[in-house]
Amino acid sequence: MQRVLTLGDLLVIAAAAIGPAFVLATVFGPMVTVGGSATPLALVLVSVVMACIAFGYQRLGERYPSAGSAYSWVREAFGPAAGAYAAWVLIVANIFACVATAVPAGTYTLALFAPAAADSPLAGALVGTGWVFASGLLLYSGLRPTAMVTNVLLIGEIVILAIGATVAFTRPVIAHASATAPFPGNAALLGAMVIGIWMVDGWEVSASTAEEAQAQTRTPGLSGIVGLVLSAAVLWICMRAFMRVGTLDGFASHEGDAMAYIGLQLGGNLWRIIISATVLVSLAASLQTTLVYLTRSFFAMGRDGVLPAGLGVLDHRDQPLRAIVLMTGAGMACTLASGVSPTIRTAFDFILNGTSVFLGILFILSAAAAIRIFAGVPQRGVTGVVLPALGTTGLALLLAFSFVQDESGTRIFIIAAALAGIPLALWRARVSRRAAPPAPA
Repeated sequence: MQRVLTLGDLLVIAAAAIGPAFVLATVFGPMVTVGGSATPLALVLVSVVMACIAFGYQRLGERYPSAGSAYSWVREAFGPAAGAYAAWVLIVANIFACVATAVPAGTYTLALFAPAAADSPLAGALVGTGWVFASGLLLYSGLRPTAMVTNVLLIGEIVILAIGATVAFTRPVIAHASATAPFPGNAALLGAMVIGIWMVDGWEVSASTAEEAQAQTRTPGLSGIVGLVLSAAVLWICMRAFMRVGTLDGFASHEGDAMAYIGLQLGGNLWRIIISATVLVSLAASLQTTLVYLTRSFFAMGRDGVLPAGLGVLDHRDQPLRAIVLMTGAGMACTLASGVSPTIRTAFDFILNGTSVFLGILFILSAAAAIRIFAGVPQRGVTGVVLPALGTTGLALLLAFSFVQDESGTRIFIIAAALAGIPLALWRARVSRRAAPPAPA
């Protein structure tokens, strides 16, 4: 692959993958409904947990800069079978993440241009499928053009969020605003933290571009940490601002369109349109970076033999064309399938709960790989072992709490999907070749 990405490009990719306006629109509502006035604290705590794991990602990326990122590191630390299982977890988590981005993109597009169809799951799925296709087409043109478009989109959404937060801070606190509600208790705080996993996810995407970064052993990991911290800061400021003008009942009745609700609270229909357009921009950027992560991961899996070898081949432009075509097609198919859900909110809630668990499992596996690899390296004792261990412990507790609280249907899906990966991992581990690790930095 051509090394075309600078540190600035990677910072944009990491921050855009989180998608501040997107997660405020789709995850902020459920998070406030569960966490109430403790929601900003929940964001801070889950961001600290993620930062601990991000330091492990940085050290792993320095030693093994690979497009496979988490999958490749687990393979290096624990062998082909564990690596193949990590590949399965990565696929499940991020295919759902693609759908969880495309479906709201379809919904917000309809809300702006065809409001009468905005509540139709099928219409939202069809438009979302078109967004996946457009993102795949842009990615086909190359990673550098993709990064440039993502940069423009990210700047636009940050500017609008900053203006909206400023307006919200200048307004007097309305009666019974979410920010002034009583502390809901530790169980609610933990529940909000579980949802918060989804809110700060995405920073790890930059690690998958290591083979295309100009400083492949340094910038991907650094950009992930900085992107996480900066995005969490933006989200925290916006949360504090918007919870001044939104009530608990208001957020509960607008879980799927929290930012449209905030737009109405700020200044009526004009602000609603501006905020909705900003969310759509954020969704486009986030969807783009999710496809970057998936295509680079599939390329590495094909190169290692975990997936069909044809996926590990580059075209004449040094692009993983087959992986791009496959992942674009898979994203379109899964997004279209979401149209059979009774409501858009039902589909998104299922995706949100299931994806959070598998994202968490992938982070835990990656942190465990860092602990295993750097356990005997004194120079990496803190950032390679201690911090990932703390992050793993905190994340494992959150996932256990989430699993107990989930509905029975969600628990069945999680168990079935987790077990389905075991025979697949054992089979692919036997037929895959043991790839030689990149030279340590």
